[in-house]
Formats: sequence, structure tokens, C-alpha cells
Amino acid sequence: MNSHPNLSCALSGQSLDRAWGNWPFRLRVRIGLLIVVLLVCPATRAVEPDGAGDRAVVVIMAPDGPVFAEMNISVDGQAYRAWVTEFLARRVDVNNDGSLNTGELQLIPKRLLQQTNARTVNRVLRSVTGDKKADTTSVDAFTEWFAEQLNRSFDIVAAAVTASEAVRLAALVDGDGDGAVSREELMAGSRSLRFRDLDDDQTFTAAELMPYRDPRNQNAAIVPDAANLPFVQLSDEESLTRTAEQIVARYGDDDAVSIAKLRLPEAVSASVDGNNDSKLNPSETRQFLAAPTFHLTLDVQLAEAANRSNLVAEISPAAQSFVRSDSRKRGRIKMVVDDMPLEIRARGGSARSRDIMVDFLLQRSSLYDKDKNGYFTDDEYPEFKSEMAQYLANADFQSVDLNSDEMVLRHEIKTYIERDAIATQSRIEVSIKQDGKTLFNLLDDNKDRRLTGRELLEGFDILLEYDLNGDQKLTESELGTAYSLQIGLGQPASLRMNSVQTMNMVARSTDAVLPGVSGLNGPEWFRRMDRNQDRDVSYREFLAPRSIFEQLDKDSNGLLSATEAEALTE
Repeated sequence: MNSHPNLSCALSGQSLDRAWGNWPFRLRVRIGLLIVVLLVCPATRAVEPDGAGDRAVVVIMAPDGPVFAEMNISVDGQAYRAWVTEFLARRVDVNNDGSLNTGELQLIPKRLLQQTNARTVNRVLRSVTGDKKADTTSVDAFTEWFAEQLNRSFDIVAAAVTASEAVRLAALVDGDGDGAVSREELMAGSRSLRFRDLDDDQTFTAAELMPYRDPRNQNAAIVPDAANLPFVQLSDEESLTRTAEQIVARYGDDDAVSIAKLRLPEAVSASVDGNNDSKLNPSETRQFLAAPTFHLTLDVQLAEAANRSNLVAEISPAAQSFVRSDSRKRGRIKMVVDDMPLEIRARGGSARSRDIMVDFLLQRSSLYDKDKNGYFTDDEYPEFKSEMAQYLANADFQSVDLNSDEMVLRHEIKTYIERDAIATQSRIEVSIKQDGKTLFNLLDDNKDRRLTGRELLEGFDILLEYDLNGDQKLTESELGTAYSLQIGLGQPASLRMNSVQTMNMVARSTDAVLPGVSGLNGPEWFRRMDRNQDRDVSYREFLAPRSIFEQLDKDSNGLLSATEAEALTE
């Protein structure tokens, strides 16, 4: 400042124009660049906010239009990637000397290392230190580098539910992808769902319609397909394109969506609508999604300790007419988005989850320690390895044996489990549970856990009482569907369900409940032809010429009822 007195004069209120001309050229260039940066910063922060949290963008496919939400996620006051990296660095610094050598870096779980550009330990050392010959690096340098390398991993998963609730029938029969089911789409269900009829019996059981489940583990949790849930993360180029197409298909027509459906401030709408036609095609929608304006911002403050996490929601002025929130408990917010109830919770207690896993596996380890000497040798370890594999990644003997003394001790098992657990917790997990009525349960009138051709053909009349706006279409919000979201660090699938849910999953079969021939009505020939016992006979089941079938099928719906069959005996 002393070398440029005119600058101090200008700052004290004298003529800036006169002072500017007397400043050195280089100084004027630097100040000009600084002004540019200051002008750009506000727009940049709107897309990539400063502060402790790492950022995730989610689109909520609400009934009346998409809602764009931003989540800023931190753990104990740190961006979650920095928190994960520091935790990991402390666990692999075996000798606690503040540095990491090649052997210690080998302890990093491979699934974490594969997220970096380095991928191998030697490349990690070169990348962190800039020295091709380096064989060690400081914990601080590694932590700073690894936090930048770690993917901003974000998973949307569906919580376990009962079999019929796992079936997202509305999404399966919604042929035009507009988020609503019409009478025509439901009546066409037998055809649109035909490839899911695995036993080719012309009915659709919950087991056939629910998402894929590992056939080797029939007691596993039943989890809906997250892709059919109305929550989409914007994470990469593919997700931008896919979401743009989904928004246009769901809320638009003629391959474009009205800007009014996006429910944005006028200034934003004008900047998005390049050709001023008040519509966005998929390409224009994708361009907007690359840097969206948010209706909702969630500050997700996770904590290692249980019951310490918190949530803070900020609703933009443009969204306050269709997004309402009520926060009466710490870490929990209840919202209504359009008419869709939504509860959001911040799930902390990751330390407790790791402790449970450690305690459980350490207790189990005593069963496999045949000579009860407190450690595993190479020949004793395989059985316990199989036990660990059910809950963790593949834990070979060398990976767990920290000091390579050919003995795996309890503290080495504990350290390995904690390292592996942090690899899981390096991802943010949004677990979504669907509550309330489902289309499958409403149509399954006799509760036999399957849908028949007649239930699909005539079921829309049963649903009309839920058609609140009288548009002859049913949305999940009209059915009373509600969603519950839990946001927290990733956890093993084995911990996603509590014991009560597990028992419910095991106790409730997904197979259809057939009435048996004695429970059917109609003439004997009719009951014998009704092979799938759905109380109707289709043409495929009918063992006579088509001309007779068509003569009996008075309503021409392709199904013979017991009443229609009795006409043959009159």
C-alpha cells in the first residue's frame, strides 16, 4: 500500500478514475481479474457451495412437476469425504508415526483404492509426493490427496418391505411414462406384463412382479427397484440425459415440457428458454439440469454418535406454494411435496454400526478357534473367512494378518473390520421406503398375492374412488402413497433391516394362494379347465373350438366366467 499511495486515496473516497490511470499496468490487470472472480463467485457458489458439506443433487418426481433439491452433506462438521479419509488414514497408520509406508498403504481396501486415478500403492505414493522413488508419505498429505480423489459416491437404495409392497405395479404398467395409470394401461396389463409371467399361467404373482432377488438366499430382504422410485440423483452425464428424458415424458407432451411445469422464477425461466417458445425439449432440459436452480436445499449434518445428526431445510420462495415442511424433532423433517407426504431423516450412529459388526464377528470368531489359543493360523482361518464373507468383502489371511507373523489375532480382526466398514461408509446412502396403499394390493381383491386377467381388466372401477381430480388416471399420491427417506453413511446390507423386519420377510411367502378345485364355482368341465384357478377360463385353457368360446364369451373380454359357462348346459 505504501508504494502505491493513489490506491489508498481511492479507497478513502477520492476519485477512482484519477487514481486508476496512475496505477501500474500489472496492478490494474490483477485488480481487473480480482473483480471478475468476485463477480463470478456468487454464481459458482450456487452450483458448488462452500462450507463443510459435500454436495449431491436429487430430482423429486412430484405429482405436479419436478422438484430440484440440493443436499450438502457433512459428518461431524467435516465434508464427508474428508471425514472418511481421515478415519481410514488413522486405521492404516499401524505404528502411529504420522506417516504411511508401502506396507501400510496396502491395507487400504481395494474398492476404495480403485476409486482413485492411482489405483496401485506405488502410484499413490508418486501422486501424493511427486517423487517416483518415494516409499513413504505423511498422513496429512495422503489425507488431503485422497479426499480429492474419492468419488462423491451417493446411493439411492430402496428399503426392505413385504412382497406385495415391493411390487411397483404403477411403474410397470405406465406405458407412456407420465407417472399415472389410465384405464387403458391397466386393461392392457396382461399384455404389457406378459414377459414377467414366468410360469406362463396367465396370472402375475408378487414373486414374479417384484424385483430380482438372489435365488440362493430366499430369506433375504425384499427390496423394490430403486429405479422405479420417484427420486433421481444427478451424478454423471448419463444420469443427466436419462433424467431429462424422464421429465419430458412424465410432465410434457409432443417431446417437450412446458417451462411452467418446472415451477421456476421468471428470470430463470427466461434464461433457460433459448428460443422463447415456453417449452424445453430433452436437450434443453438436460442443459438446465447441468446447473439447476433449486427449489429445496437440505443441510444434512451427520454424526458418528447416535441421535446427534440434524437436518436443516431451506425452501426457495418460488417453491413455498407446493413444498411445505414441519421440523419438530432433531434430525427429522416432515414435508408435503404437492400432495405427496415425505419424511426425511438424518441417520447417524455409524460408530455404533461398526461396533455391532465388530462385536458380532469377534464373538463368532471364538467358534472357529478350534484350539482356543486366541488366534487363527492359516489352516484354521478358512471357516471364519466364510463367516466374514457374509457380511464383508473377501478377507484373505494376508490382508487381516497386519504384522505378517502367520497369526490372526482379535485386534487384527477388529482393525480389518473397521477398515472394511469405512469403505462401505465412504458412500452416502439414501434409503427410501414406500408406505401407504399400493396399486398391487388394491387390485388384489381376494388377497391371493397375484393379479388375474379379470382383476386387471375390471380393476380400474375399484380405483375410481381414489381419482381425486377426476381425470380418469391414478397417481401414487392419489392412492395415499407416502415416502420415508433416511440419509446416512453407507452400511452393509445385513444391517439395513432390523430383526423384526427380517422375521416378517421370512414369515410371509411370496407364492400365490390358490383356492383349489373345490373352491371354484361353475360346471365341472369349467372347473377342470380353469388350470390356474383364477375363477375364469381363457381361450388358452378352453378345450373346444374358438367359435364355441366366442359364443359363450358374452362380454367379449377374452375370459369365460362361471356364469357364462353355465349357459352351455342350459
